[in-house]
Amino acid sequence: MLHAAGLILVLAGIATALGLLLALADKKLAVPYDPLIDEVEEELPKGQCGNCGFAGCRQYAEAVVSRDDVPANLCIPGGPDVAAIVGKLTGKDAGEMVRQVAVVFCQGALDDTARRTHLYDGLDDCAAADMLYAGEKACEYGCLGLGNCARACPENAITMNAQRLPEVHPERCIGCGICVRTCPRGVIGLLPETSLAVVKCRNHELGKNTRTQCDRGCIGCRLCIRTCPHEAISLQKNLAVVDSAVCKTCELPVCLVVRCRPNAIQPYYGVDVPDIEPPKPRSIKKKKKTEESPNTEAVQES
Repeated sequence: MLHAAGLILVLAGIATALGLLLALADKKLAVPYDPLIDEVEEELPKGQCGNCGFAGCRQYAEAVVSRDDVPANLCIPGGPDVAAIVGKLTGKDAGEMVRQVAVVFCQGALDDTARRTHLYDGLDDCAAADMLYAGEKACEYGCLGLGNCARACPENAITMNAQRLPEVHPERCIGCGICVRTCPRGVIGLLPETSLAVVKCRNHELGKNTRTQCDRGCIGCRLCIRTCPHEAISLQKNLAVVDSAVCKTCELPVCLVVRCRPNAIQPYYGVDVPDIEPPKPRSIKKKKKTEESPNTEAVQES
């Protein structure tokens, strides 16, 4: 009995000593708490979208309060109003914010404009369909049409239309970017509301291949590029791409009135297409070859 009682006393002493050490460590290593973090977090939308680059609203609040390099305008869903409040609380310049809205870069409707290669009979999930023979469409860049983006949207800003394509309701979209990260094909992106024209296609195939896959795919004909007076459109891997930062300076979006055969280039939300005569495309000068290839020289010498 005495032996057992002594053992209990020893264990109790060790536990007491460890408790004292933990208490001292907690006091010594304690990080000062800043109540400003709670104030900033309270002003955030708390959608936990992560579009600011942090895991959630709490993490962004901690970073914007404690770090000088984190700006006050990273909360896209909050917009300029939240940025102004966060800037005022933290003493930082909120800067200028432009609202961003989700855009679907695909017009390929199955059995209408897009070709079908097979019937998909599996999970009602875009990621699953993408892994199984890359979906039903011949175009491996197009929308899979199973609605992952619509289900993931926290604001119900996306619905699936009768053609099994996602339709964005811009008045509801908060620009959180969750739909962008949900889409396995990268068919959805965020564009500033100052945009005018959008190339609603993601196909990087050559024009002749694109035509066999979809009637609305960009064929890389450069017609829109040649008509743009500000050189805001470029061809990147056989696909026309609009630079929104340059495009917004154009008073008349002439790229929208040219006769794009597949109608791949479309107006941004709320942009009216003027009823005017399409402008004459300018010619693009090709670079002259300054040096002959080794094969040519070999032929000439022989």
